[in-house]
This record gives sequence, C-alpha cells and structure tokens, in this order.
Amino acid sequence: MEVRNLTNDDMHLAIELKISCWTEELAGKAENTLKIEREFKFWTDWMNTPDEHNDIRMLVGAFENSKLLGVAFASFVDSKDAPESGIELNGLWVFPQHRGRGISLILILEILNYFIPLGVPRIEVYNPHHAPSNEFYRKFGGIVIYSEYQMDGKLPVDIFEFDTRDLKARLEKTLLRYS
Repeated sequence: MEVRNLTNDDMHLAIELKISCWTEELAGKAENTLKIEREFKFWTDWMNTPDEHNDIRMLVGAFENSKLLGVAFASFVDSKDAPESGIELNGLWVFPQHRGRGISLILILEILNYFIPLGVPRIEVYNPHHAPSNEFYRKFGGIVIYSEYQMDGKLPVDIFEFDTRDLKARLEKTLLRYS
C-alpha cells in the first residue's frame, strides 16, 4: 500500500468517495444533498490555497496498484494560532470494501507524523453522533469536548479531541495486529 499526497487528478474520485460515505454518516438524520461538482470545486480550491489562509493542509490517499482505497484531509484548527491550536481531521473516508484493513489508521498516522514535529498538541474531529465511525473515535480515546447540531438542526455532531502523541501510540499499537 502506498500513502501519498492527493493531486488535483485524484480529487474527483476522493470527492465521489466522500459523497458516497456521507449518506452513511448522516444515519438517516438528514438528506445527502452534496453535489459532486460543488464539493470538487470547494475541496480542490481548499487544497490549493493554504498559503492564502496561513494554513497547512494535508490531503492524503491510500493507494494499492494505483487504485484509491481511502482518503484523509487535515488542517490547522485555527490558522491564526497554528500550530498551537492543533489540527482538525477534516475528513476520513475509506471505500466500504476496503474497511477493516487498517487504512484509516494508516492515513491518520500519516497526518500525525507530519504535524507532531511541528509542535501540534491536539487533534479535533467533527463526527456525526449516529455515524458508525463515532464508535471508532471513542475506541481510540477521543473525548467529546462538545456537541452541536448542523444541517438546520437535524444532525447531531460530536466534536472529539485527542492528544496527538497519545493517539499516535494507540494507532501504532493497533496496527501491530495487521502485520
């Protein structure tokens, strides 16, 4: 498996993955109204404009034989205070047929291995409360620091916080089972 930064050419498939996973994350609480061209434009612009926002943005993908398996997006929580403010995992999606192989763990580790040397102490994850992935973040020691409602009050979202070094150690320990 190869993990590398996404290119503009990779973004269409990455966005298709995001949209396909979004229905699962909504867990029937709200309708999936995402449109591929709008999401593609937003995330491609976001990927290509970190300097304009005093930010570092990572968009990484896991590939096997040049086939995309999953993606993760991350950036500083608040670019005015970066890196002291921490990072946010802006998205993590793995194709359903490739889940259970440690791909999410590998992608998060790639992000942590980049940001920890910059002095980033914590990582935040916004995750729909009823999504299956919510349990994933709890399993790895995420603390819900607050919750909010999004999508016109229809979607409860938990905001998890992790110590970056603690999360890294937990992920590495779990990945040992895959070797």
